[in-house]
Amino acid sequence: MAALLAGAGAAWWFRRRRPDEGWSFVPDARPTDPAAAPRMEPALLPEMRRRFLRAALGIEGTGAEAPDTPEHRQVADAVMATLERADLSQRYIPRRPHLLPQLIQSVNDSAASARSIGRIIGSDPLLTVNLLRIANSSLYRFQQQEVRSIERAVTLVGNEGIRQIISAALVQPVMNPPDRDGGRFSQRMWDYTLRMSLAAADHARGVEREDGFSAQLAGLLRGLGMVMVVRATADAYSRRQTLAPSPELLLSLLERCTPALAARIAREWHLSADIATALEAGGQDARSSSLARSLEVGELAAALSMLCREDLLEEAQALELLSACVPGHVGAWLWKRVSPDEPRDG
Repeated sequence: MAALLAGAGAAWWFRRRRPDEGWSFVPDARPTDPAAAPRMEPALLPEMRRRFLRAALGIEGTGAEAPDTPEHRQVADAVMATLERADLSQRYIPRRPHLLPQLIQSVNDSAASARSIGRIIGSDPLLTVNLLRIANSSLYRFQQQEVRSIERAVTLVGNEGIRQIISAALVQPVMNPPDRDGGRFSQRMWDYTLRMSLAAADHARGVEREDGFSAQLAGLLRGLGMVMVVRATADAYSRRQTLAPSPELLLSLLERCTPALAARIAREWHLSADIATALEAGGQDARSSSLARSLEVGELAAALSMLCREDLLEEAQALELLSACVPGHVGAWLWKRVSPDEPRDG
């Protein structure tokens, strides 16, 4: 009798937890007046982002201004002109992954089975490998045993979880900027982007009562936009081989070009207008959209997490900075999301 009661209770709990509700670490927060909600200091995110990027690029010290010489100004002008052209090549604006609409339609269909979703993903070997790699990363895996099949991944994380993993797996292959350190910068940019997208999604669902998937896509495209700026800058310097690349100029271009470029990718991929608007806007203005605010919080959480990972910031200080920007207990939950206890893969 006890076993039957326990089994009935477990079945009721799993029925009560619908897969499409997701598995956000952020519990539902009480609705708050946006004007009274904690707000991020305007200088905080740019400072943390810059510190992370300097570390990822291997730049020591606090840094200086971008060099103001004719040669470097020509590089900056060339990069901005390239990224603003209407006829950008796939090198800078990657084509929308062809499986994205089909997969989103499938995971939004409550009648779609894990096997049918797995069949779509399995038609693309690279996507399958990327998805299983991400599903087994410490940010997603909730059991010790490795996930070896798409069907098992869908079963474990539900439709919302697999939707997040799919979108990340589709974007990852194009996040491969040129670097000379054996992929160190590329890996750190991917880690940063993945954490940003997950924290933004959790904040959107738990705090802003918005679509977490839109926030996650915005985070992924913000990171993708940064990679495209790096790629365009490397190309511009490669055409001037006697000129040493300036990390300070790259950082300046990242700040100036990323928002508009990420919004442009969103439009090229025919994503919702809300995503493009959030990517172009900052989250500091009281009139900013809820999606823009979630994106800003997600990026701050990612930057703080990566700085702690590089031993450039104490965890207690990072948690304090993050918690000052979000309601109540949300900071601790978001921090748990971007900084899992177990060792990170890769």
